[in-house]
This record gives sequence, C-alpha cells and structure tokens, in this order.
Amino acid sequence: MASGLWLKQFNSGRAPIGVRRRMGACAMEAIMEKIRALMSGLKAPQHFDKVYKDECAFTFDTPYSVGGLAVNLRTWMGFGADMVDLDVRRNGSSGGLYLVQKFSRKEKEQPKGEDSVAPTIGLLLEDKWEVIKEHSLLVVDKSGGRTTVPLPCPDLPMMVQDVIDGMIKHQGARSMEESNRYEQDQELKESNYFKDLVQIPPNKKISPNPKDWKCAISGDTQNLWLNLSDGFIGGGRKFFDGSGGSNGAMDHFKEEQAKGNFYPLVVKLGTITPQGADVYSYAPDEDDMVKDPLLAKHLEHWGIDAMKMEKTDKTLAEMEVDFNLSYDFSRICESGEDLVRLRGPGLIGLKNLGNSCYLNSTVQLLMALPEARKRYADSDMKIRTSAPTEAPQDVVTQVAKIVSGLTGSRYGPPWKEGDDEDDPKLLVSPGMFRALIGRNHPEFSSGRQQDAAEFLQYFLEQLSRAERTALGSRLEAGGPFASLFEFAMEERLAEAGGQRVKYSSTRQNMLGLSIKIEDAENLAEVAAFRTAHPEQPEAKKPKTEGDAEEPKPIIPLKTSLERFAASEDGIHFRGMTVSKTSSMGTMPRYLLVQLQRYYVDEKWCPNKLDCKVPMPDKLSLEHLRGKGVQPGEKEFGEEAEAPAAAKEEPAGLQADEMVVVQLVSMDIAENAAKRAAVATQNSGAEAAIAWYFEHSGDPDVNDPLPIGGGGGGGGAEPAVDPEALMMLSSMGFSEPHVKAALKACGGSTERAADWLFSHADDLDGAVAALGGGGGGGGAAGGGTETPCEDGVGEYSLVGFISHIGRNTSSGHYVCHMKRGEDGGWVIFNDQKVAKSESPPLELGYLYLYRRDDAPR
Repeated sequence: MASGLWLKQFNSGRAPIGVRRRMGACAMEAIMEKIRALMSGLKAPQHFDKVYKDECAFTFDTPYSVGGLAVNLRTWMGFGADMVDLDVRRNGSSGGLYLVQKFSRKEKEQPKGEDSVAPTIGLLLEDKWEVIKEHSLLVVDKSGGRTTVPLPCPDLPMMVQDVIDGMIKHQGARSMEESNRYEQDQELKESNYFKDLVQIPPNKKISPNPKDWKCAISGDTQNLWLNLSDGFIGGGRKFFDGSGGSNGAMDHFKEEQAKGNFYPLVVKLGTITPQGADVYSYAPDEDDMVKDPLLAKHLEHWGIDAMKMEKTDKTLAEMEVDFNLSYDFSRICESGEDLVRLRGPGLIGLKNLGNSCYLNSTVQLLMALPEARKRYADSDMKIRTSAPTEAPQDVVTQVAKIVSGLTGSRYGPPWKEGDDEDDPKLLVSPGMFRALIGRNHPEFSSGRQQDAAEFLQYFLEQLSRAERTALGSRLEAGGPFASLFEFAMEERLAEAGGQRVKYSSTRQNMLGLSIKIEDAENLAEVAAFRTAHPEQPEAKKPKTEGDAEEPKPIIPLKTSLERFAASEDGIHFRGMTVSKTSSMGTMPRYLLVQLQRYYVDEKWCPNKLDCKVPMPDKLSLEHLRGKGVQPGEKEFGEEAEAPAAAKEEPAGLQADEMVVVQLVSMDIAENAAKRAAVATQNSGAEAAIAWYFEHSGDPDVNDPLPIGGGGGGGGAEPAVDPEALMMLSSMGFSEPHVKAALKACGGSTERAADWLFSHADDLDGAVAALGGGGGGGGAAGGGTETPCEDGVGEYSLVGFISHIGRNTSSGHYVCHMKRGEDGGWVIFNDQKVAKSESPPLELGYLYLYRRDDAPR
C-alpha cells in the first residue's frame, strides 16, 4: 500500500482498529527513522546561548502568526511557516527538525465586585489574556516531505526531547536582550545617606496589602512613598500644573527638617519587588532617584519583606513618560481629533518595545522613501536568501526585512472598525532590528530614551558600513543609501581687515539650525507674561478654566537661516584672529533639517526651548550656496605661514587646519585638537571630537605633535596600539586586517572591532576599499567617498519627527509623513497609524525635505 494512501486511511479512521494499530506503529517508526537521520549534531541550548524563538529571522512572524513560528533545532533560529523551505535550502536541502510554536489568546474573565484585585499598571499580555501554547515537531526530510509530530511525544529520541525541552524553557534571545538592557540601565548612584540612615524605633508595621496604604495627609491611595526613617506614608510630588500626587511625602520631609530631623530617603510603595524598588532622596545635595544597597534591611525595619512583594504601581520612569505624553500630546499627537485609522502597505506601525519611539520614528521617516523601497523591498527574497548564517546579526538582511514588512501587504490588511490594534498576528515588533543596530553602542543598546537625530546619523553610518561589501553583489550597484542625505559644507576663514581667505569643505548629512528665544517675533508678549506670572519654586496650583496660558515664542525660520549664514568672529587661526562663515557647497537629494531646540541650562541640565517655528512646505536654499574663492581674494599659503621649525619636519600626515579650528572654537587645546585631527586621518570634526573625548585623559594629549605627525594615527604610517592589535588579533582577525581597521577608526579599539565584524564576509575587499588601511571615518563610514549629489536648492517637505517632553533623553517621538497619491499627511505614533488632520508643522524637531529636481 502506498504510504500516502495508508496514512490517509489511518488519519481518517476508516481502517479497522487492528490494522490502524499496526499502521500507526509502522508510521511512527518511519517518522522516528526520519528524525534519527536528522538529529546528528543537535545539542540543547544553555542559558547563555541565543534562541530566536520570538521572531522570524526573515519576517516579523511570531508564535502568534497564523502558521506559528518554527525554530530550527540545530541553529535555534526561528522562521515563519512560509520561510521554512528557504531555511532548508540555505542549509543544503538536507532537511531539518523544527520546534513549531503556535500561540493563541483567549480573553480572561475579569473578576467583578469590590473584592476584585485591581489590574497591575503597565498591563502585560498575561494580565488580560490567557495564552494558549501548542508545540509540535516539524520533520522536513531530504526530499522536502513534511511530517508533524504533536508534542509531547514519548517516542522521541532522548537527544531530540532534551533539545526541545531546552528550547521551550529558554528565555529566548529577545528576553536576553531586554535583561541585558535592564542591567545596563541601572546606573543610579548610591545615596550618601543609606549607611547611616536614622530609623526611629518602629511603632507600627506597614501592611503588605496595597489596599491599606494611603497618604497620612490627603488620604490618597496612589503614588505613595514610605519614609524609611519614620514610616510616614505620603503622596508623591505635585507637578507644576497641579497634576501628580499630593506632595505629602516631600512636605513631611521639610516639616521634620524644620524640627531638626533629617529623614531623606523614601521608597515608592507598589514598586517594591525582590529585585529592588524606586528610592528617592530628598537631600538637597541629591534630590534624585538613588540606590539604597540596604533597602531590604530598611524595609524589614517596618515589617516589609521585599522577597514577598509584587509590583502594583508605576515606577517614576513610567510616570515621567505619562507626564510627558500629557504635557503637549494634544497638539503633537492630535489627540483632540477624531482621526481615521489607516493600515496597508506603507501604512504599518511599529510596536514600542520600551523607549523605542525614537527608533520607530526614524525608521518610518527613512525606510519608506522610494530609494529605500527600490533597494531593500525584497519581494524576490534575493537579499534574505543570500544572508549569512547568522541572519539576525546582518544589517542588510534586517533592513530588507523591515522595509519589506512596512511596505508590503503581509502585515497590512485594511483597517476595519472594531479591529484589535494589539492583535499580535499583525504587530510589527522590531526587536531583532533594535538589538542589532544598537549592538556595542553604549546608548542605543540601552533601554533609555535617545535623541532621534543622533540615532538617525548612527543608523546611516551602520548601514553604509554594511552596504560597502553588499553593493554590486547582494544589492544593486550604486552609492550608499546614506549618500542621498550628504552635502558638502563649505567653510570660509577670512583675515580680519585683510583679503586673505581659506576655504575648506566637510561632508555633512544634517543641517542644524540654532533656535534662540531672542529671535522670537512675539518676544515682548512672552516677556510681559513671564513678568506678570513669575515661576513659583513649588508646584503650582491646578489650572482652572479662565487661567491665562503662557504664549509660546514664535521664531521665524528665516532668522535661524540667517544665524547659520552669519559670520562668526574671534576665531584663532595661525596666531591671528579671523572670521568664519558657513555655506552649503552642494544641495543633497534629501535634506535633513534639525531645529536645535535643546540646550544645557545654567545648572548643566538638559532642557528644551518650548517654542513654535513655522516650517514651510516649500523651502528655497540657493541663497545659502557657497561660491568658493572670489575675485580679489587671496588664499592663505600652505607653507608660507608655517613656523620655521615646521619646515624642517619630514613629510607626514599633518592636521587639517579647519578641523583644528573647529575643535579650538570648542575650547579644546590646540595641540590636543591637532592630535585628534591626525589620529582620525583628518576625516572631520565629528570624528576628531569623538577621539578627543576618548583620549582626553591621556597624559600627552596636550603635548605638541612629534616630528612627522604621530598623535595616534599621524604620519605616513601611523603607529598602532600594540595592545589593541593583540586584542583584536586574538579574536581571529589577521594582523593586516586589524591594522587597517584601527587606522580607519582613529585607533579606537571598540570602533575597529565593530568595523571588523561588520565586514567579516569580505575583509580583503573592505580593506582594499580603504586604500590599504588609510582614510576612513566620514559620513559614509570610511573608504572612497562618492561625490555629493547636487542640484537646485529648491525643496518640498515630505515628513518630520516631533518630540514630546522636556529633553531628548525622555518623552516621546512621533513621525508625520506624506503618503499616498494625494500626498496627504499621516501620523505614525508607534503602532498607531492614522490620517493626520492637523500636522504640527511648527513643533517638529527633525524635518525631511526632498529636492524638487531630484530623479523620481
């Protein structure tokens, strides 16, 4: 009997019972034979191994997707149901074993009545839904045939069962990333007062039941803080607009301080867990979140066993986000509007993974551009098929995955009334992308909020590095994607009272415009209001209807452009004073304009200028174009102005004077500036500044450069740190490759390691692109730079990113983009996508303009 026929009879139940038993045993034995043929080399994952069981390596499918997620038992890599065949082909078409995870949700019945427990704030999936998990083993034999074995199955070989058990119990790669991120973010300082903290004899025990907690002053039952010294429970701080807590905890601290008692440390009730809690110090020299290494002991004093406590309230960080969202959310996120929800190709949101809105907004701004779609919308799967073995660690693969996911129809069925926006089958959750792009970066690998402008530039740099070896092979030949945003910035130094000038050009990818309140056209109105309503040191009373609202300063874009083009006097150059002006040497296809609303105040704290800058839909910048050396101007000589001693120096790489001038203008010593320029191969001021901050503690950083250059990268053949050479060579890289990487990265071991790993597929080609190891840095990530694209400086707005909050290290980002044939505005607020009725053009942070004459 043919195997297909008897299996059909067996599964249908039409065969006699005795025959079915014999057939079942034979069928199972045949399946076990297939499994045993494929189990060679399997091993159970350990806790430190990465098991990609939460997200497909090539799509955004998860265990909640229709076909579930199949995890390869040998590589521990996850694949959507329609990606399994691709994985088999990539592994030599020899078949494979896969743990198939299929999850579904069933809404829990919520208890009713007064005795029900309030849901935990910061609702988790399991708080609302019961998750039903099904597991099975998919067997793909060498011929491509598939067999599914439901789990558990007692007939499985022990080795296979051990691997399956290990994979099911493993926390998963995404959870590992989140855990590492959490540990990295724990950078609070220890309080100066925890060791000798005064604790009066306990006259009461604090109940572990949240229902028994309330503010001793106001009676509030939320946002409560326990004073660790005297057991007083008071409400949290009141915000300036009257929201927040009752201020009871702080008021109590001040009252006790007035009596001569110093009780500075408080802990937030509801955040206490075995892992810790929110601890705040009211001490004037701290006044911030702190660590209390003796917290468990201090809590035990009041009868609280931290090991038995569970989180029931928001942390301070969560409250800060809530406050920022409510602060000016109504305008930037258009919360007062009845927005029409959208979903479809190009209208797909990204799930917020925890302070990842800066990444989501940046991706939405860049990855749906026509040039990104043309290069990375991988409809034929060519890019992903050619991915290296570790596909989750390959930038080109993951960018193709995210562009395909956002611009395709896989996760974009049209939005219907009543749809669940949290349906995990349709969520695009960029966990793998986030982990890869942030890898090895101290900030972007953390769970903290970041500056979207800094991330955008970093992302373009990483993409350029990855594209260097992929263009012309995995990707169509052409220039780096980042080159679409790059332009030449022309800088002119002019001698005071003379005709001598010096012109230089640097490569930039963002036009930063200074925003100053003194440029406000309604400055008198703003000043009058602030005089009539001086800031109060304590929280203001709640606003009531009819209260006057402070007018926002309105700053015309024209004045910021004039500031950019204005002459800067008092620049020191070759022992004389010169003036510096900046202009645009070329006009890029896409122009990123950054409104520099953020500044450091007199207390060295980051702050934001809350103002309006009306941005036009059409922008003309031809008046900012540089013209180069003009008739009657005389350029400074290269050698004539140099000191006599310098003429005797042998030839070697010398510091670029324009880079040195820029660093000196930032109060960096001239010798240190020269060393930084030489060490980074004169690749630009940004790289030199980064080098300086890494080496500012070097004992010789302010010494004159040695004869012939030097300075950690100078001279015709810059010296390489032998320790860095040894460390990187021990990772398996050859000495010539390591030397080239160190020279290209200004001697930075961390950057060199990143460069080596990102070019591991073709190190010979990457080193050759560096010209044997020289050059490097720059906007395109090193190597021979493509010429900057140029055209007429007439631009049209295509999108912008807005920020909600006091500074870029907190708050929330959203993106507005023109989409569709009608060019209408669409708001991307993480996973929520809707038609924008009133885009806040005057409140943005990063604006993206497209040159009108650019090729379509």
